[in-house]
Amino acid sequence: MQHEINLAVGNTTLSTTNAQLARQVLEQETGLVPFAGIAGELISLDQYLIPPAIGQHWHGQGGTYVGVMRGENGEPDYHLIAPKHAQIASITFGGSGYRISGADHIRDGLANTRALMAHNIDHPAARWATEQQAEGHADLYLPARAEAYLCWANIPEQFEDKGWWLTSTQYGPSYAWIQDFVVGNQTDGHKDFARPAFAVRRILIPSPLNALTDRARSAR
Repeated sequence: MQHEINLAVGNTTLSTTNAQLARQVLEQETGLVPFAGIAGELISLDQYLIPPAIGQHWHGQGGTYVGVMRGENGEPDYHLIAPKHAQIASITFGGSGYRISGADHIRDGLANTRALMAHNIDHPAARWATEQQAEGHADLYLPARAEAYLCWANIPEQFEDKGWWLTSTQYGPSYAWIQDFVVGNQTDGHKDFARPAFAVRRILIPSPLNALTDRARSAR
């Protein structure tokens, strides 16, 4: 038996037995969105609860399933996805001589990318990453150090160029962290030196609205 869920949104009351619809309305109204990506889309409950095996394509999510990343500074953990086509052979980090506030995250490439994009100096790799799309998703970003390392550890076969790849993690005014896809080393590379780069996307686990939806169901 399906339970009816009642939601008060402003002066309007919504009654529905569709828990997914109720959750999305709550997310929209409260701002507790599973992943407000660069394009700001909602991820459905079923999509992020049942990922494929690591290294397999996650249909509908745009790319290869890399695994679970631990959230930084208490943020939620999330599934990391790396689209095979979202790679570029040579591009610069950009912004040499400028230390960008908010672009030093070790684990959070999305935060780094947003900080780089918000700066008035062009950062080509970050801009390129945000311009990529995968199966209709436009929330891609340049991965941070830890995200790039997880890609080396779990899906190295996806990176034919076994050299050094850019990450979004800054290393002072003129350098950024880079990831080696031979043995997994990381070091700093000059921001103006062109290297390969790739883009990723994420799905938070779990949505903070899961608990609210469960409460709405149990209240009936």
